[in-house]
Amino acid sequence: MPTYAFYAAREEQRRADGLNFAVASGTTPAAARVTAETLLGEPNALANWVSVDLAAAPAAFVAGRPVGARGQSIWPDIDRGGSYLRGG
Repeated sequence: MPTYAFYAAREEQRRADGLNFAVASGTTPAAARVTAETLLGEPNALANWVSVDLAAAPAAFVAGRPVGARGQSIWPDIDRGGSYLRGG
């Protein structure tokens, strides 16, 4: 199954710490986008983001937390800028 990377389309919305970058697999870019938005818990959060088809197929993740980390106290809840991480 193809894997896609998603990032903010507007340069000023991109973050150097990578917290607004996602990777997910899907049969189409739209299906992968839905997978990433489900991991974030925010429908349509990536609606205006750019998608890039990746050659390799890593496991789906959203920046800041590994998949399944929600509710586990060993992972941080706050990013370097003091904002709460998505998916927390």
